[in-house]
Amino acid sequence: MTEETNIRSEKGGAMGVVSLILGAAGVFCSYLFIFLHLDNIVSAETAAATECRLVSPFFIPLFAVFGILAGMIWLTAGVGFFGKKEWAYNVGVIAVVITLFSSFWPNIPAMESRAAIPGPWFLIFFPNLLVYFILVMRKGHERGKKAWFGLVLGMAFILNFINGIAATTRMSNRLPQINPLIDNYAPASMYMLTMPTNMIASILFGITTIGIFLARNKEKVRITGLAGAFLSISAGFPLAFYSMFIESASPAFSMFILGPVISSVALIFILSSKTWNKING
Repeated sequence: MTEETNIRSEKGGAMGVVSLILGAAGVFCSYLFIFLHLDNIVSAETAAATECRLVSPFFIPLFAVFGILAGMIWLTAGVGFFGKKEWAYNVGVIAVVITLFSSFWPNIPAMESRAAIPGPWFLIFFPNLLVYFILVMRKGHERGKKAWFGLVLGMAFILNFINGIAATTRMSNRLPQINPLIDNYAPASMYMLTMPTNMIASILFGITTIGIFLARNKEKVRITGLAGAFLSISAGFPLAFYSMFIESASPAFSMFILGPVISSVALIFILSSKTWNKING
């Protein structure tokens, strides 16, 4: 055991308790919120004829599955912390990143449809956000700037996947098989092209977020981050401009812009080897 892993495995009792609570609560709430809110959300979206009504029945349960998986990983981390295992910190980082990812987006359809305000998944998100900083700074002994950089990468992870979901939603509502008012694939083509690209960018940012804390070879993590940022920018900005200026009857703000903007901010810190090494050194 190295000195670093030895430090991270010491005094794991408190973190073990926190991990078990977050894990059990995450699993329980992932089931509970589906039973309490899924039908209300889909019914409200259907009544309002929103575009999300076609994909919410698939994506909301999918994120619940991610939440259940994250809860199980938290429980595993708790066992490791109680046993003062050197792998407990690594498993905890994976758990908190996946939990934050899984508990953010479902709040959007919940609040957009007015079926649940504020979004109930914030009850999972905010405690895990607090524990994220405690885990990486107190348990992992990482510097504050690295913790905040990890948060920026995590935001890119979340927002690019949201862009993929939104592109799926727009695409589904513009397919001639679904929308009788459309007789060709041209209105859906931009969304067909950018949906998988945004999701791949999201996965790459997820790997980068975890990698800056756990990977030994940080240069490989940097390559992954660069690929994610370039993918996000190449898909996100055209998607946002298309939504704002071409598809809309008049110029209008589009939430699609947030993913590539955050990815561009992350790219600033990834692009320079000096800055990257300074953050991760």
